[in-house]
Amino acid sequence: MKKIIIILLIALAIFFRLYNLQYSSRFTRDESSVLVSIKNIYQNKKITLIGPTDENGIEVFSSLPYYLFLPFCIIFGYDPMVTAYSTVFYGLLTLILFALILKKIHWSYPIFILTVIFTPLLVSSRWAWSPHLIPFFQALSLLILFSKLPYKYIITGILMGLTIHLHWFAVFTTLAIIPIIFFLNRKFKDSWQYSLGLFLSITPFILFDLTHPPGLFITRMLSFSQLYTNTHQISFLQNLWLLTTNLFTYFSGNQIVFGYIAFILTLTSLIIYRNKNNLWILPFIFQIVGLSLAHSRFSGHYILPVTIFYLFWLYKNQKYLLIKLLTLLLIVFNLLNIPTILNSSDWTSNIQAQKQIINYIDENQKSDPLFNLIVLQSPDGNTKGFRFKDQLTLKDIVIKDPAEYKKIDTLYVISYQNDWQKLSKDPAYELDNFRNLKPSDTIKINRSDWFVYKISRTIN
Repeated sequence: MKKIIIILLIALAIFFRLYNLQYSSRFTRDESSVLVSIKNIYQNKKITLIGPTDENGIEVFSSLPYYLFLPFCIIFGYDPMVTAYSTVFYGLLTLILFALILKKIHWSYPIFILTVIFTPLLVSSRWAWSPHLIPFFQALSLLILFSKLPYKYIITGILMGLTIHLHWFAVFTTLAIIPIIFFLNRKFKDSWQYSLGLFLSITPFILFDLTHPPGLFITRMLSFSQLYTNTHQISFLQNLWLLTTNLFTYFSGNQIVFGYIAFILTLTSLIIYRNKNNLWILPFIFQIVGLSLAHSRFSGHYILPVTIFYLFWLYKNQKYLLIKLLTLLLIVFNLLNIPTILNSSDWTSNIQAQKQIINYIDENQKSDPLFNLIVLQSPDGNTKGFRFKDQLTLKDIVIKDPAEYKKIDTLYVISYQNDWQKLSKDPAYELDNFRNLKPSDTIKINRSDWFVYKISRTIN
């Protein structure tokens, strides 16, 4: 019966992570450029421990998420849905890893149910963005930490260090593990081994900064902090309060009232139940205090590194009545938020609509090879349409340079505007040679507000 229930819960988790994914998984320029970089890494064998860079050659990204998505792209191609399905895979693997942790120590149905529907984990399992892979490495780290593997502390340090590759804000939770390991075992040796693993993991960044003065990674981390720019707008305590309450709101299905209830119950539990298991709240404290010192604005992925450890803290204190009540309420709060997550769809997340736009341009460009596109009068602020151009590049379609709108035969205008007469009056310079022409074709994209206008001219 236990196995049947667990299988049913995993099946439910699969459903929650796949349902309506093609219409609700975010896919903007960040995600499209990742696919282009993955293809470049594979075809040109550009293997690197750091990088790739953006198209300007200035901003450098961690290579880890590219390698994690690469096998799926090789097997299934470079369709936009591949990265979304890859994220689903790692999200489900995170769930299975956490289940193995529960099985190894002591099984808990309420905690596993909460893990299946927890808003941060559900959202991060449906959106292919590098910070969303952090819970996977943290769950794997915990599993290793409670194993009997040799050199487990070094391995744990390496895995936790990889979370910093995914987003530098993970540095706070990563450092919080050092005192946890020490106070659990009372051995400096174990903490030093963990620290060694962590150091080995971030060595590529350190070497890059040392060989490329004045460096990039450490200085870039600092540049995100308002401590560095000296532009404090609110005090540390104000920011600490805002970040904490926003975090609990996010944990409670994005409902403010629910968030305050969860915060009060968590704080009360910490005061009443003083025990060794409260060490697992340290990653939460390190993250919130660290972000508050940096005067960072709240964002879901900034606090994502505390998710696994908050769940583990709940799990380690399940014997207490107040924690049982908190867990039950969190299950209810997060259940209520599931329809919103599964059915949210807008210009950032409708992958199916983007694919229809790309397929339309792909079919038409064969007869009009000198073409370009522009995105006007829509919520998408990227008027050059780089995410669409990235997807065409993945099909090996050559697009004219963004500046060469005067040297093309055909222009595709992607817009929310359904009236060409109004759209043609847009002041965008890219329209100058086409605004007085009538579209040779116009299509309405299914299940979206997008229209695509094809305007062709004869160049003398």
